[in-house]
Amino acid sequence: MILFLLFTPNRLVSGAQEAYRDPRFIRAEQAYRGTITIYHIVRHRPYQGSLSNWLQKRADEYEKKHRGSFIRIEGMDEATFYERLEHGRRADAYSFFSGSLYPDLLREIAQTEIPMRDGLFATNRAIPYCFSGYAKLVRSDASNPSKRYYVNDVLAAYLDGGADEADEGHADILYLDLRRAGDLIRYKDGFASSTIEAIDRFTDAVCWIGIDRDADDQKAEVIRSFTEWLLASEQQQKLNALGLLSVRADVRDTPPDSLLKPVFKCYETIETVDPFLWHAAYDALKEDAAAARRGDPVAMQRFEKRFGELKR
Repeated sequence: MILFLLFTPNRLVSGAQEAYRDPRFIRAEQAYRGTITIYHIVRHRPYQGSLSNWLQKRADEYEKKHRGSFIRIEGMDEATFYERLEHGRRADAYSFFSGSLYPDLLREIAQTEIPMRDGLFATNRAIPYCFSGYAKLVRSDASNPSKRYYVNDVLAAYLDGGADEADEGHADILYLDLRRAGDLIRYKDGFASSTIEAIDRFTDAVCWIGIDRDADDQKAEVIRSFTEWLLASEQQQKLNALGLLSVRADVRDTPPDSLLKPVFKCYETIETVDPFLWHAAYDALKEDAAAARRGDPVAMQRFEKRFGELKR
């Protein structure tokens, strides 16, 4: 017996050990343990610091329930992001608004089974987790409101607006994103009792999460899990304070100011764009919009055609 044990091939011994190993005591494969970096990329500055901070708070809460996985949010504008990209400084995942990213940077991601708001675009490269919109704000102290301001040329051309007649500080009528409109009525005396009107159901301000194409499977699993955390009803209800709305069809949005109620009501269903086609076409669209606002009818025709093809 002693001789048999001494000369038994190691592969037979190891096979016997595997056969008698109790599966109840086998440790499951560990999820990724370490730091995951998510770039939060914005075109409109009001959503850089505030939404970055919101995301980091959600990440901190997620970490407490998933020990060993750390998520770091880095907020930046598009110029900073593309400068990093040129130097090979990619992240593990990206939080981005429609038009800020191209799909080839992202790996495919399984879609969520959560019921999403009607009108949201669906893609296998990213998952939406919040959106904003636009509103018309009329100053309360304007006796004969006529001077207009538009937050950008694309919105102005879409609304058939002419050239800016005033800057934001001197306009009577302002067409703004919801975050900026909310800030004005809360913090600027001249807007404290202003009226706010919904423009329509269109928005390009949808924010997504996508996973870098070279992220390994373990990191991708954590990012996908974190995305589901962001989509939970409890987290979605915390977006409204930022002037953002939930992407969930079953979450009732509560505006941070009662003046915003008609706008939030209007956005219960939305019209939006393919986030990646919007990226490819935005520069040409913006150029046509600026020319159209200067009175170029041909540019206006091009703008309307491009915009119609992109809008869903």
